[in-house]
Amino acid sequence: MAGSRRNYGIVAGLLVLLAIGASVLPSALWACSLAALLGLAGVVLLRGNRWRTGALLATALAVSLALLDAVAGLLSPAPMGQGLVQRTDPKWWPPPDPILGFRPKPNSEVVATATFGPETIYRHTYHFDDSAARVTPSGPAGADTYLFLGDSFVFGQGLVDDQSLAAQFAKVNDYKVRAINLGVPGYGPNHLVRALEAGLLDRYVGQPVKAVVSWIIPAHLARVTGDGSWLGSSPRYVLENGVLRHTGSFNEYRWTHPLAGLKYLLGEQFLFVDAIGMRQRQEEQAELFVALMARLQVLVREKFGAPLVVVYSWPDETTQAGYGASSDFLVTVLNRLRKLGIPLVSVDQLTSSIDMSLLLIPHDGHPTAYTYELIAGELTRRLKAP
Repeated sequence: MAGSRRNYGIVAGLLVLLAIGASVLPSALWACSLAALLGLAGVVLLRGNRWRTGALLATALAVSLALLDAVAGLLSPAPMGQGLVQRTDPKWWPPPDPILGFRPKPNSEVVATATFGPETIYRHTYHFDDSAARVTPSGPAGADTYLFLGDSFVFGQGLVDDQSLAAQFAKVNDYKVRAINLGVPGYGPNHLVRALEAGLLDRYVGQPVKAVVSWIIPAHLARVTGDGSWLGSSPRYVLENGVLRHTGSFNEYRWTHPLAGLKYLLGEQFLFVDAIGMRQRQEEQAELFVALMARLQVLVREKFGAPLVVVYSWPDETTQAGYGASSDFLVTVLNRLRKLGIPLVSVDQLTSSIDMSLLLIPHDGHPTAYTYELIAGELTRRLKAP
C-alpha cells in the first residue's frame, strides 16, 4: 500500500511538471520531448513492473508523437513571416466583437511593431475613425465611394495609414473619391459576408458606392473553416443543399460537437494530426469559399447596386508554376470565381517584372506601398474612376 501511494505521488508530480512545461514550452514537439524525459524518469523512480512498463509505454508514445510531428514539420512549407515577432499596443488587438469575433473600435488607435532578430522592420500607429474604418484621405461631400473589404492585405499591415490600398486609390484619383478602408487583419470571406448580413455596413447604403474591392489569398481557404488559433469566435458558415447557413461561431460549434473540437485542438498542437484528411478538408474549404464569395457578390449588388472586384495573390494559368504542388487545385478554385462573373485583378501579372524586394515588406510578406500604388492604378483603369 505504501508503495502504491509513493507511485501515485511520483506520477502526480511528473504530471504537474509536464503541465508546467507544456504551458511554457514553445511547441508541442518540445512538450513531447519533455514527456519522454519524464517518462524515463518514471521508469527509474517507480516501483513495480506494471508501473515501470506504463512509464515506458508513455515514453514510447511521447517519442512517437514527437517524431511524427517533426516529420510533418519538415514536409510542411514555412509559413509567411516565420521568425518575425509582432507586437501591438494595446496587446489584445483587434478587440473582441460579438458579431464578427474581433473588430477595431471606433475612434481608436494601435501601435504595431514588428522585429526580426535585432532589426525593427516597422513601427507604425494605425488610426480608426468613428465608423471603425482605418483612416484614409477624406474625399469631397457626395463623391463616388469605394469600399475596400478584406484582411491584412487590404488593411495595409506594416504601413502607415496613407499607404494602404484604399489610401493609394484615393491618391491616384487626385482625392476626388472616397475610399473607405474596412480591412481587418485575420479576416476571411466569412467575416465579410457576416458583416453585410448583419447590417454593419448599412451606413453606406444610399451613398454613391461605385464598387466594393476585396483581396483573396490561398490562406483564406483555411479561414472559412476556422483553421486558425485566432478564429474561434469568428462566424461559422456551412453549406446545406447548396445553401449557405450561419451557425454561430466556431467555438460554439466545437463545444457542442466535442469530437470536432478535440480534432481541432489536436490539429493545432500536432501537424501530423492536422494533415489527416487534408485533401477532403481542402475540397470542403473550396466549396465553402466559392459559396461565400458568390454570396458576397450578391450582397454587394443588393445593398449598393455595385460590382464586387477581387484583387488576387493566387495562382492562375500563367503564374501557377510558382505556387507548388497545390497550384492546380487553386487554379480550379479561381476559375470558379471567374465563372461567377467577378472581375479579377492579378497582383502577380502586375508585378512579374519587378524585383521582389520592392514589392514585399522584408521578413513579413505583406505588400509595400509601391505594390499598393500599382494595384490602385490598375483598379482605377478597370473601374474608370474619375
